[in-house]
Amino acid sequence: MPDRNKVIAIAIAETGYLEKSKSAYQKNPDILNEKTAGAGRDNYTKYGKEMHKIYPSVMDFPAPWCDAFVDWCFYKSYGISTAKSLLGGNFDDYTVTSAKMYQKHNALDRNPERGAQIFFSRSGGINGIYHTGLVYAVDDSYVYTIEGNTSSGAEIVANGGAVCKKAYAKHSTAMRRAFFGHPAYNDEVKTVGATKATYTINGYALHDVSYGDQDEAVRFLQQLLTAKGFPCTADGICGDKTLKALAEYQASKRRTTCGKGTWEELLK
Repeated sequence: MPDRNKVIAIAIAETGYLEKSKSAYQKNPDILNEKTAGAGRDNYTKYGKEMHKIYPSVMDFPAPWCDAFVDWCFYKSYGISTAKSLLGGNFDDYTVTSAKMYQKHNALDRNPERGAQIFFSRSGGINGIYHTGLVYAVDDSYVYTIEGNTSSGAEIVANGGAVCKKAYAKHSTAMRRAFFGHPAYNDEVKTVGATKATYTINGYALHDVSYGDQDEAVRFLQQLLTAKGFPCTADGICGDKTLKALAEYQASKRRTTCGKGTWEELLK
């Protein structure tokens, strides 16, 4: 059952990856699996190579790789068949084509949402799309993304050579022009009071936490995340800001859900 937490965690874990030079790749093809070694400006990445191996007719290598990065994250999360379905039916490294696949399924709009694929457009039209990434959080002020082939900073960078976390003001021109493709995840928001796995750890009565939960376990989670360096308001409500902090913490631990394993890590 695909849920957005898994692909977000995999994408965040790739933060800091640098594309490789042609000479480094030719000397040692395995350099693609290194996060920072062999850095260059020649579009050699593990994302492009793996996606090209799967689907060489539409996934070029070496080539600009922002879309290949997103496709790779979905492929690594859910496998080929499910990833294609979530992405609108297929893989493609051309951002305009990727956006139009969502559009074909009435899953492309202007509404930022956690787990959506973001498409940046110069003109505000679909044919003006030139860069893409994955939304890992949204709050009242910002849209937070993970992007491949970019660089750090406030501006959109469509050929920067790295995987970076970015943040854009929701009411900026860039976000007014952006499109959001919505994969058909099977992780519907759970209602408060729904049946959850419960357990006791170190004397604390805890449970699996999901979006919309409101109780003391959520408040305790928020306090623990803040203490670990992933700040969020301890208001006892699991909303977007809590999920943003949780996603960043889980990525650091290679976890994808807030279950018993996450609690055990937080309580160490």
